[in-house]
Amino acid sequence: MPFSANAHKWAEKTFEHAELGDSRRTKRLIQIATSLAEHTGQSLMQSLNSPADIEAAYRFTRNQAISPQAIAEAGFSATLSPARQYDCLLALEDTTTLSFSHASVKNELGYTTSSQTSRGIQAHSVLLFAPAEQQVVGLIEPHCWRRKLSEYGKSRKRDSRPYKEKESDKWERASMATAQRLGEQMKKVISVCDRESDIFEYLTYKTEQNQRFVIRSMPSRRIEESQDRLYDFISTLKPAGERHVQVRQKGGRKARLAHCDVCYAEVTL
Repeated sequence: MPFSANAHKWAEKTFEHAELGDSRRTKRLIQIATSLAEHTGQSLMQSLNSPADIEAAYRFTRNQAISPQAIAEAGFSATLSPARQYDCLLALEDTTTLSFSHASVKNELGYTTSSQTSRGIQAHSVLLFAPAEQQVVGLIEPHCWRRKLSEYGKSRKRDSRPYKEKESDKWERASMATAQRLGEQMKKVISVCDRESDIFEYLTYKTEQNQRFVIRSMPSRRIEESQDRLYDFISTLKPAGERHVQVRQKGGRKARLAHCDVCYAEVTL
């Protein structure tokens, strides 16, 4: 659901219908979520107020009877209700690496970088955003997985794998899950994805499903409309408009105002 300055109100609206098998578990979940929301960026131990609260939170996370998926589904359900009131929604997608260095869990995790000792999981998330209202609506889909340690160093062999066995299937998987949850509401959703999603199979899926999308192009593909490739063809177009984008300072790069020409054309890849 949309973020709120009142952490408890947000936690209650998000998780009050979580089906955890006992109302006391739901109450504890709301308490934990409230503390984490009030102390963004801090650990569970740093967020809680007392040793008793910390112990209760750890008992909650270790309870095998509590399904992580049930907690997640409660959050998705809380997103669905406000999503209905908007005429246009952007589904913002990206993948995040969650790194964990604690020795007690390293054998349960996968590698995350080119370093063989790196450990963590991958999380591909879809966040709904209402552009006209400038309102974050909520998370509608996260998919998490760990890379098999036995696959480390075999990146060249991945090219020969079937599409459904590659990590690049995550974009289609996310669209399918989002569409399943939103139903008819999917018609007003525009998926916004980075250049990693510029995959022919994904483009084919979105087109066949009549789903709208904006994807940042990665390869300069061949097109039927010109002997030039896509990027060269675009450079010949006359600007249809312009935008100014404020670029923030980062590292040694100074903050600046970037002038962007807007061009468009229909092409066949």
